[in-house]
Amino acid sequence: MKRMFILLLAALFLALATSCDPEQEEQERQVLLVYFAGNNSLSSEGAGDLQEIKENWLPATKERRKIVLVYHHFVNETPQLLRLSRDNRGNTVEEIIMEYPATTNSADTKTLGAVLADARNAWPAAHWGLILWSHGSGFLPPGYYANPKESTSDDPVFLDPDPYADMVKSDEPVKSFAEQNDSEMDIIDLRKVLSSAHYDFILFDACLMANVEVAYELRNCTDYLLFSPTEILSDGFPYKSMMQPIFTLQPAEAMLSIAHSYMNHYRSLSGTYQSATIALVRTQYMPQLAEACRPIFQRHQEQILTLDRSQVQPYFRYSKHWFYDIDDFVGQVADSAEMAPFSSALNNVVIFKDTTPHFLDIDFNHYSGLSIYIPRAEYTVLNNYYKTLGWNQATGLVK
Repeated sequence: MKRMFILLLAALFLALATSCDPEQEEQERQVLLVYFAGNNSLSSEGAGDLQEIKENWLPATKERRKIVLVYHHFVNETPQLLRLSRDNRGNTVEEIIMEYPATTNSADTKTLGAVLADARNAWPAAHWGLILWSHGSGFLPPGYYANPKESTSDDPVFLDPDPYADMVKSDEPVKSFAEQNDSEMDIIDLRKVLSSAHYDFILFDACLMANVEVAYELRNCTDYLLFSPTEILSDGFPYKSMMQPIFTLQPAEAMLSIAHSYMNHYRSLSGTYQSATIALVRTQYMPQLAEACRPIFQRHQEQILTLDRSQVQPYFRYSKHWFYDIDDFVGQVADSAEMAPFSSALNNVVIFKDTTPHFLDIDFNHYSGLSIYIPRAEYTVLNNYYKTLGWNQATGLVK
């Protein structure tokens, strides 16, 4: 009996020692960081999404292997980095990890970098997921979305106000990701700050981010990207149903679950609110996609520059004509022999895609889930910037 008691004590001691091993705990820990860059016109929508997170599924406060962190910066609020959890009575627990000055610019990569570092210092982990929430306009250079400074005779010009302006997460002075007081994050700078760690997934709750250019730029930062090639309605993603699958499923399955929830949410709405697009990208195959595109772009350079873009599936509205369906575009310049390796590579990259029949006034006759820029010789400012992107350096789309 005494020997059995000693053995039980030894087993208990071993279990406690193992459970308190910081290195093992760190290897098993999953951390989700939601970055609300909402000190802009989307402030109220961001506050609503944060409230959804607080009111629905959260890991237990005593749980040290599943951690939800939220950085939030809304209008007239002090930016904070929080840990959100649920106590044993079901109450939401908000632990302030860090407060930042009221003058903080959350659309600056220095701020994002500081928040990422603070999050990692507070909760070191082997597995990270990241949700980036704000305005967005993909790969475009500073100020270009609002003021491109160049156009051609076939570019449509719209003088009437946008009838859907109050429905989408869109804002004129925006490019790449985030916006605050005319400041934005360039996609190259975003890649640099995200390269300090690796993420199981990155989800963009921001408009127009599902570009092949963005996916290639971030290919080494994350395993999966979940984003939209069109704008996103201001309602954004369904946060009330997102936290639990992130912590109970593998990254790909979690992103698929969220993608389905996203589409089901917008399909349940009526009229113009039934508008959504989504794509899930597996980044490890981005180099193969670039390899398949490079000979096509090289052989058909003149055809690309004179292509009738009005015949290619658009993902943009009004005159923001820098986002076209990559499959439809390549299919209009490549022959069948060239299309085979391209289609195979694209299918390996885009592992899920879905859309409603329309997005506001955009009709879908073709949908691959990823957009691409179709160059014109006249776009000298944009072309010069485009040459700095990893995608162009790998494919030679713009000479």
